[in-house]
Amino acid sequence: MQRALTIVFAAMALAACGSEPASEPLVAPPELAEAFIEGAKAQPASDTPIADPWQRAGTSFSKYPLGEEVLPQAVGRLRNGEICDDGDILCEWEDESGVVHIFGGPKLAIKLIDVYPDTGPIAALGIGDARQQGDVLKNVRAFLPEVKVTCLSAGEAGEGEGISSCGADFTGGGWIKLLFGADGTLKTARIDAFQID
Repeated sequence: MQRALTIVFAAMALAACGSEPASEPLVAPPELAEAFIEGAKAQPASDTPIADPWQRAGTSFSKYPLGEEVLPQAVGRLRNGEICDDGDILCEWEDESGVVHIFGGPKLAIKLIDVYPDTGPIAALGIGDARQQGDVLKNVRAFLPEVKVTCLSAGEAGEGEGISSCGADFTGGGWIKLLFGADGTLKTARIDAFQID
């Protein structure tokens, strides 16, 4: 971060002076760099929603871009190292918020959240504190009004006994899926960029 800020300040200084790059790197004083960092932290988050529904859905799970190359170790901890080989699609990388990331080769393919009784508010898909199917769907549809969310009963879903599902496909590819238990409570929320085997 400090090095990135040094480069930014150096570029700004060169642009202001109209001079050629010096042989020695320009370094911003530490107090100026710290003030810049603190100022950036103090900026309120943008209230402007992301226009593209696919990007909005993906970033609601985590900052890591779906369908792009991401270093798995950058995401966080390997939560199932006992059953996966490095780079294997069985590997599940969990970030600090509890979102699981699964890769298809070097590209991030899936983000998912397993929901437990003690799981707090879920930022993904605008779910929030909702857990019952009707409430979850209301929140997801409000978060993604551009996509059509449809549901399958437990008998149609093929997700296991008593598990029903709801989901939506995106225009450019990719989809979301919500799994609900027999009691109608949310069990899993996920977003897939592409099919992996």
